[in-house]
Amino acid sequence: MLYIVDANNLAGKLGILFEDDFDEKLISIIKNWSKRKNKIYLIFDGVDGLGDKYTEDNITVIYTPKDSYYASADDKVVEIAKKLLTGEKEEIRVVTDDLGIIKKMENIVDNKFKIIKATKFAERIEKNIDLSLNQKSELGEKEVRGINSEFLRIWK
Repeated sequence: MLYIVDANNLAGKLGILFEDDFDEKLISIIKNWSKRKNKIYLIFDGVDGLGDKYTEDNITVIYTPKDSYYASADDKVVEIAKKLLTGEKEEIRVVTDDLGIIKKMENIVDNKFKIIKATKFAERIEKNIDLSLNQKSELGEKEVRGINSEFLRIWK
């Protein structure tokens, strides 16, 4: 199976979009989820006019350039889906809740292609991996007291 993921949209559904380095966190989450079973394109909104593209294992990460051709990653998602539909033998899934992308993809008729809502995809990911590993956690008052007591014992 091949996935084309509207990465900013999925990051929002996973609740990490506004975290520092959310893109790296999403890449890590997807690596843990996929375990190299599927080919995945993660398409992020770029931050400069050049954009970027690299591949790690089964994941291709694309940052779209910010220019007059690509208004956002949405255009790149549709472009890649159209390109892959012509030569790809695997089933293709586009992961997004973005109505603009969904509307554009509805015009493509192909039995290898399907839209998966990012909300549902995020739920599948959350069921299969522990996202708490990727989030900061606070120590409880009891844990703080225990650590402080241990330090005082050591330093005395």
